[in-house]
Amino acid sequence: MDACVPVFSSLARFSAMHVTFVSLGSELIGVEYLSAYLKKYGHSTSLAHHPALFNDRFQLNMPLLAKLFDQDDRIVEYILHLDPELIGFSCLTNTFEWSLEIARRVREQKRIPTIFGGVHPSAIPEFVLGYDEVDFVCESEGEVALLELCNDLECGGDGTGINNIWAKPDGEITRPPMVSSFLQDLDSLPFPDKELYAGATPSRSVYRTMTARGCPYRCTFCFNNFFANLPDQGIEKDYVRRRSVDNVMEELHQGKERFDFRQLEFHDDIFTMHKDWLREFLPRLKKEINVPFYCETHAKFMDEEVAQLLKDGGCAGTKMGIQSLGEFSYKHTMLKRAEKEEDLIRALDACRKVGVQLDADHIFGLPEETQQHRDHALKFYREHTPGRIACFWLTYFPGIEITTKAHEAGQITDEQLNDIHRGKLLWYHQIQAMTAEGRKNLKENSGYMIAFHLMPVVPKFLRRFVVPNVIRRIPLMGTMSRGVMALKMLKDFVFGGSFDAWVYLRGYLFFIFGRGRHLNKVPRSSRDDESPPPAPDPVPVPVAQQSV
Repeated sequence: MDACVPVFSSLARFSAMHVTFVSLGSELIGVEYLSAYLKKYGHSTSLAHHPALFNDRFQLNMPLLAKLFDQDDRIVEYILHLDPELIGFSCLTNTFEWSLEIARRVREQKRIPTIFGGVHPSAIPEFVLGYDEVDFVCESEGEVALLELCNDLECGGDGTGINNIWAKPDGEITRPPMVSSFLQDLDSLPFPDKELYAGATPSRSVYRTMTARGCPYRCTFCFNNFFANLPDQGIEKDYVRRRSVDNVMEELHQGKERFDFRQLEFHDDIFTMHKDWLREFLPRLKKEINVPFYCETHAKFMDEEVAQLLKDGGCAGTKMGIQSLGEFSYKHTMLKRAEKEEDLIRALDACRKVGVQLDADHIFGLPEETQQHRDHALKFYREHTPGRIACFWLTYFPGIEITTKAHEAGQITDEQLNDIHRGKLLWYHQIQAMTAEGRKNLKENSGYMIAFHLMPVVPKFLRRFVVPNVIRRIPLMGTMSRGVMALKMLKDFVFGGSFDAWVYLRGYLFFIFGRGRHLNKVPRSSRDDESPPPAPDPVPVPVAQQSV
């Protein structure tokens, strides 16, 4: 067959391309799926991964240490050494600026096409494509679209006319014909390409995967708020999709044989959906794999039976979003939250009864939240205390309803909205800090945040003495509360609870003292080679090595 037959509607591969994915911080399961899909149809892939030590673009930022361990120069040199035909970036808002900078620095030395995808570009594809360093943007899910783009470019095409792909041949932005419906049969996908990250992670560590895609809820502060509505046909096909039990078990068997992993993380938005699926899957997981696992749940999908299934299956801990407490009408109207207080109590009591640690997330700075909401949350946590309470300031992301309404109400200026689009994170506390009244409000919030951090480690009979307005006045109490929370994480690991603290620490040890310190190094003999090196074959790694 002619290698230049149009391939916009075909998954056939006619010749191979080499794609280098660039990532920052942690393993990206979505990128592993993209890599596996390209490889299935004969293309080759590689990875340039920056561990983001001491500046993970989320919570930890220690500028002096981050500069000492920075690998930006090495990343750029390594990409040029790999000499791909396409460079792929999967971006959150937190990582968009960094991704642009790497693309810009590579472009200064060699013109290699780039494609940006992920949540941030999907929210504002035309804005992202406006950057000179960005040649294509993938809106929504990308397996099929990226394959068709690679096939088209290999045939000399310009990337136009492909569903989900924004392009700009000759500098003129071209929209995709349509944004396709979400892929329904997840079993049809190859397993995520764990070899991609195998050399960039500690051996025998955590295996991360997903058994489902999508969330049934549209919380106004979450990316699902807009992402579920991206397809042009709307959601006439399910946004929430789940793999079969046999399909997931086959992946885990292959992963266990290849990497001999010791822990397992399920990155589903809500792992505990579909009780019948859990009844079939979890006993098999315990019998056939038998490693501790961590997952996320929701109060609407947690009761005593589910908690017992998790416990019997080997669950080391789970987490749910509480985010706000108070009258249900506020949560339902302002946040589009579905759970009521009795759902939260049922979930916490069920997990406590069977011995599964249930952690919680709580957001400060939600719109129209009052002192009464915070006092009610304090009272609730004194009586129904999660294993840990992780507190966050509201973050304004592009595309979500809470950001749009804040902009329409004048709470976010046009300039601030543009900064958000450019990847500069905007938190509620940054806006509040601009006025005297706002700064007073921040001080009050900080007292509650400290109290929530401390609540799980304070004996129940003493919790009534944890008074936000008092403890916030104690010097360094905020730092101390975060330290206490970190020690609680370590205690949970030592005594069989959640293992996230150990995973985090082990990653740092790997990159500072272990094999990870050699990541992205270009062989010295290659640096002066005038001819570009060929796309590398996969590097063999020890059987015990594991991706994180």
